[in-house]
Amino acid sequence: MSYVIYGDVHGCLEEWEEIRKLIPKNSIEISVGDILDKGPYPVEALRYAKKNKIYTIMGNHEYKHIRKYWGRNVMLDEDQQKVYPKLKKEDFEFIESMPFFLKLNKLTIVHAGLTNRIRLNNPPLNIMTLLLFLREVDENNKFLPLNHNYPNPRYWADVYDGHEGFVVYGHNPFREIKKNRFSVGIDTGCVYGNKLTAVIIPNTIRPWEYEIIQVNAKKQYTTPIFKF
Repeated sequence: MSYVIYGDVHGCLEEWEEIRKLIPKNSIEISVGDILDKGPYPVEALRYAKKNKIYTIMGNHEYKHIRKYWGRNVMLDEDQQKVYPKLKKEDFEFIESMPFFLKLNKLTIVHAGLTNRIRLNNPPLNIMTLLLFLREVDENNKFLPLNHNYPNPRYWADVYDGHEGFVVYGHNPFREIKKNRFSVGIDTGCVYGNKLTAVIIPNTIRPWEYEIIQVNAKKQYTTPIFKF
């Protein structure tokens, strides 16, 4: 039995339906999160994941909507203000059920990444939320926010030491998958007109022996906020 892990969908439901036709039968399907926002069918894609029993990791976009639902002081952007009112109680219940990470033998799945300082042994909420946003770290492997001015940032996957196993993640879009010794990044910017990527892992004891499948985006649905 294979595990199939999908990169960030962001409402690209047609591409998701297309790539699912290419996966092995009887696969266990997992999403790295960020099903919501940006693309043409965000709410429909979220319900599609639930209907098809696609195990979904919490993404930063889902987390933003659920925090708004909880009554937190959250500022939604223009696109999210259109999405949020369409979400129903059962949609929020599905989001609430999403874990911040998943560990399967030597395979770890997170939305964005982790640092060499993070241990996934009952981490507190403030640490788990880093898994949703992480991109760069300083020389001490501390999290750096998106618009930092740190002089020598390092991408977390380039320095990750493998202590939590082989990591499959999304969040940060790349033109092609980002391969590192202990990780692979599979957000290839479908919503930006590039590709939707899935990784097929036949054996979680050797998750680095993976296969990649991709479909092209049907169009560019939105403009990226930074070059990728």
